[in-house]
Amino acid sequence: MLEDKKYFTLTGNPFVDGGIYAIEAYYGKDLSSLKPEDLKKKTDALVDLYLTDGWKKNMFSVFTGNSKFTNPSIKNKKEAALNYLNGLLKEFTPPKKNGSCVACGRREALPLRKRDEIPLTGSGNFVNFFSGFSQGERYCSVCTFAVQFIPLMLYSVGNRFMLIHAVSEKIMKYWAREAVKNINEQISSGNYTGCMQEGYKVSKNALFHIIEKIIRDIKDIYPDENPSITAYVFSNYGQNPAPMDIIHLPNNIFKFLVYIQRLDSSCWRKIVNKGYRNIKKDDDYKVKRNSVYENLLENRSIIEYFFEKKRNILGNWKIFSFYLKEVKKMDEKRIEVLKKVGDKIANYITRTDNTKRLYSIETAKTYEGLRNVFLKITKDLIAEGINPPLFTTDEFLNQLFPEGALSWKETRDILLFRIYEKLSEYLKDKKEIIKEINEEEE
Repeated sequence: MLEDKKYFTLTGNPFVDGGIYAIEAYYGKDLSSLKPEDLKKKTDALVDLYLTDGWKKNMFSVFTGNSKFTNPSIKNKKEAALNYLNGLLKEFTPPKKNGSCVACGRREALPLRKRDEIPLTGSGNFVNFFSGFSQGERYCSVCTFAVQFIPLMLYSVGNRFMLIHAVSEKIMKYWAREAVKNINEQISSGNYTGCMQEGYKVSKNALFHIIEKIIRDIKDIYPDENPSITAYVFSNYGQNPAPMDIIHLPNNIFKFLVYIQRLDSSCWRKIVNKGYRNIKKDDDYKVKRNSVYENLLENRSIIEYFFEKKRNILGNWKIFSFYLKEVKKMDEKRIEVLKKVGDKIANYITRTDNTKRLYSIETAKTYEGLRNVFLKITKDLIAEGINPPLFTTDEFLNQLFPEGALSWKETRDILLFRIYEKLSEYLKDKKEIIKEINEEEE
């Protein structure tokens, strides 16, 4: 019987799935138990929300000016919108084994849906803008109905919207609850501001802000969660269309963010703050680009951001090595060898009080220059009768410099991090070498 069927199933389509999670949170029921008669009860309230001044502005950029919620030629928009939503409900059918819907693939999809119903799809007669010269796209009534709830899940970023999509049910349900919480606050205050917004203009900053909030609020999200988070930043506004950006945050970066925020959130905040330039006002971090975020997303190193001036570091080896392993995908054996060599150099410096060798490592300009410093330290160790050697030939070739000269700066910086950590107390009394380095830099 139809009443025993599960109408909503996740599809992998970010707009449909986002709408399904929004429906579940909006109605306060598990999606497996929602039936058309349940859904009809709150369509009236949804339309009222969309027709408020604050939300109406957003609807132009989500469903275009020709939708039932915005079309200026429709005098009674509430009646038209309700008829549209309830009409979709009447067409609900349980899923089959297959179908022509491009989202669920389990129901037939006629008529073709256009961009006033499904954002970023066909636009009627303007077929030359779309693949296959299609006038629309194939979405069944159930998936189309789900997409009508997508505004609830959107996060406003400048003149575009960000849609968060993750394979993690835990994250998607959390974000849907936050969306409904935002709506309830607007209703209770009578201040209808539209889609979620906090003043962010830079989408990557907004994404990290959202993820960091998720990490703080969901306590049991680590270490097993692999959410594979993707953000779709778009506008469906008809007169001035903007390109869509797709920002993918891999699982290894998510794990690193969880780890460092749980272990030392203040350390992470200091690292992030180093990625901004010319911050003058409190809200500048919402409108200025951040090189730490960008480097993480574009698979570039952020090792330099773990360092502060005067040989101070941010975090500790536990955090730093986790970054090397998870984000840089560095071999664990190499990490251990670098730690061991860093410890040996630090012990050598404290034993011989030879801070000039540390200065030489810091100011090395080439692979050959750094290699020569290691040679001098090795000679010093032999002269002092200190065993064992700094490293073996195998460690030198395969762990310290696995890419030869290409990896020399990375090797130097990792060694310096460990040396600075080990010598943190010792270096406090070495003001003269700090002064010497400062003069050299100037």
